[in-house]
Amino acid sequence: MEFLYPHFAWALLAVPGGVYLFWRAARRYHQVLDQFGDAALLQQLALTASRWRHGLKATLVVLSIAGLALSLMGPRFGTQLRTVERRGVDLVVALDVSASMQAQDVAPSRLRRAKEEIRGLVGQLRGDRVGLVLFAGTGFVQCPLTTDYGALRLFLDVAGPDQIPVPGTNFEAAFDAATDAFDAARPSSDSTSRPTDQRARVLLVLSDGENHIGDLDALKQRARSNDITLFAAGLGTEEGARIPVYENGRQTGVKRDEQGNVVRTRLDEAALTGLSENGAYFRVGSTSSALSDLPTALRQLKTSTLAEERFADYAEMYQWPLAAALLLLLVEAFIPVRTRRK
Repeated sequence: MEFLYPHFAWALLAVPGGVYLFWRAARRYHQVLDQFGDAALLQQLALTASRWRHGLKATLVVLSIAGLALSLMGPRFGTQLRTVERRGVDLVVALDVSASMQAQDVAPSRLRRAKEEIRGLVGQLRGDRVGLVLFAGTGFVQCPLTTDYGALRLFLDVAGPDQIPVPGTNFEAAFDAATDAFDAARPSSDSTSRPTDQRARVLLVLSDGENHIGDLDALKQRARSNDITLFAAGLGTEEGARIPVYENGRQTGVKRDEQGNVVRTRLDEAALTGLSENGAYFRVGSTSSALSDLPTALRQLKTSTLAEERFADYAEMYQWPLAAALLLLLVEAFIPVRTRRK
């Protein structure tokens, strides 16, 4: 047996304290009676309490205090050890934070819509490790692979164009950062978890695909060599939209080229569909999104055991000393102190 709250053991000090208080009260009671009159006469007049009943009531109260203190400590018995396996895939989400992702042809903007889609995706995952990569002209790992989805959401909230000043949509930079995230998550030789190299590795790219940099064919070959499945989600419309310019959190205008013409950004679906040939392409439109189908696609990939954890199932026993204490108090309340004499 063990205790859930052993630091409440100080409550047991109430037991000897209660014994001492009852002893002092009984002693004082009999001293007062001796001063009042003859003990035999008082007994005949039924003015004194029955000593054995008085002692019995005190014993019941002290035992109830002990039961309450024991219940407060939370006693419990361990029954058996239970092994729980976490199975899943490694998923790295590469989010495009270039300036064109602030276009508002997909409400409220491409970037904010992409964040909402990622939050919804993470809410559907169970046991998969997820990482976050931000990229534009360059890329870096914003959040390493983790099963702490709450931490990933915090990193996602602060993602923005100001974190990567280099313009462009460099898919190679996103792939390099994702590869770093996959490699960093490989367990050491003394790890207690049991991941294997057979665990599926997935890279999801959320972008408008515009002004992309890099050889897509070479990139797909690298993905096949590293057993990485590529998925892509396109944000934007073919009609396109203007790119707002912000200063200190307020829009001050729209982006213009060197000749002063307003720059218009459009979704490049051809680049994204070509990138995700070995996976799947999902379109995120103004009113609909196909990205909710990604968890189903992930379940079709090969999963492996990410970790094994052992838990002890305990049988909580606090209710028994609590019930005994309440029962003793109830019995004590029905025991009369004085004996009626004729």
